Amino acid sequence: MNSPPAFPIEASQCPLVVDLDGSLTVADVTLESFVRFVRLAPLNIMLLGWWLMRGRAFAKVMVARRAPVDPTTVPFRAEVLALIDVARNQGQTVILASGSHHRNVTRIARASGLFDHAFGTTARGNLKGRAKLARLQAMTGDGGFDYVGDCRADIPIWAASRLAYSTRFRPEARVEPLVAKPASPIRAVVKSLRPHQWAKNALVFVPLATGGLLFDIPAIVAATLAALLFSAVASAIYQINDCLDIDADRAHPKKRLRPLAAGIVSLPMALAVAGILLSGAFALAWLALPLAFSGVLAAYLALTLAYSFRLKAVMTLDVIALGSLYTLRIIAGAAAVGVSVSFWLLVFSIFFFLSLGYLKRYTELAFATDPRKLLSGRGYVGSDLDVVLSAGMSAGMVSVLVMGLYVEDMRDAGPYAAPDLLWGLALALLYWINRIWMMARRGEVDGDPVAFAIRDRRSIAVGAIVGLLFVAARYWPW
Repeated sequence: MNSPPAFPIEASQCPLVVDLDGSLTVADVTLESFVRFVRLAPLNIMLLGWWLMRGRAFAKVMVARRAPVDPTTVPFRAEVLALIDVARNQGQTVILASGSHHRNVTRIARASGLFDHAFGTTARGNLKGRAKLARLQAMTGDGGFDYVGDCRADIPIWAASRLAYSTRFRPEARVEPLVAKPASPIRAVVKSLRPHQWAKNALVFVPLATGGLLFDIPAIVAATLAALLFSAVASAIYQINDCLDIDADRAHPKKRLRPLAAGIVSLPMALAVAGILLSGAFALAWLALPLAFSGVLAAYLALTLAYSFRLKAVMTLDVIALGSLYTLRIIAGAAAVGVSVSFWLLVFSIFFFLSLGYLKRYTELAFATDPRKLLSGRGYVGSDLDVVLSAGMSAGMVSVLVMGLYVEDMRDAGPYAAPDLLWGLALALLYWINRIWMMARRGEVDGDPVAFAIRDRRSIAVGAIVGLLFVAARYWPW
């Protein structure tokens, strides 16, 4: 971050007026309150739409009463804080004035301790643009004011101010930029798509292998397209999930650096990207793949949204949902290439990914400081750590047992030329599951276990061995 510049402020009675959304903060408090309200109950989106039809000011009032902002999680701009510090040292009155609802504005002003006065939108009108200017001129009279803004609506206020500052929008030469060069959101948007998570969608290729279609070109093309479409839907869900979890992410020591939580990517941009990805993915699925695949993709979307809105906060049901989401990828791969899915494969998948789901919760609980307090956005308390460890290890061992039963079943009747080689799969899984849980216990697994596995050399080696053993068992002798 650039060091704060020196500001040409002289001691006077001329107050410094600071806008809130996009100026003092890198976030839009109003939009975040709307999202927070919808997260309370998804059907609230209909109520919000009705309120917006009655006027933006009315909607802000109603939402502020039901989903107030948490001032401790709001991210401030360092450059604006530096400007406020200079103004206060020079004896200027500092005012926080915003189009966000008055209740949220005053909560932030009181919590920060930086402002002498604060006001915002009320039921009488939306305080933005010329409405805000009229309010400021009524307060300051002929004394004038200095103003920090960020968008096109601030142009008339900048024109009437003594000194004008902008954090983003560049309307004219006399407006001094506080941020030398706004960060380009393109790279941040790509990061928020989490392309490293797309490796999970390789599961759609599993039915290709179990169905003996590894060298069938049309089937490979269909499975590849299915993986790409799942990646698009998953990335769209990450955008929505980050919008819903923005408060919890800002309170997390590492997730607070995510582009949306850090304010690099805006809420409208994240929701627009999600809409484009979802509409494009379902349109292509409808046109290019069997109808059954579109049905599975829709089920995946519905379960993921249910997880984002509610299930992720329900103890145990959250990890069952995670395991089911992985299994749906396998079912989708089978639908894309037109093969059936083995009962053993589905049972193995549920227990194996249930273990990884518990592992993800285990790494999150490792940050818990109060054993009796619920983890933010989750249904677990710190004292659940040992239970989660036991449940996750047990699910992992059951998945190995299911793999062994599958191997024994394939010895008598199955598509494998050398089924005895499949025992190597069970041994490799037994090693990997025990190893990753032991590493998690030592604090060496950070966050998502799948993301860890694609970076860990030994995990990659185990994956390669599993793949080679499967191919050898299926096609021996070459």
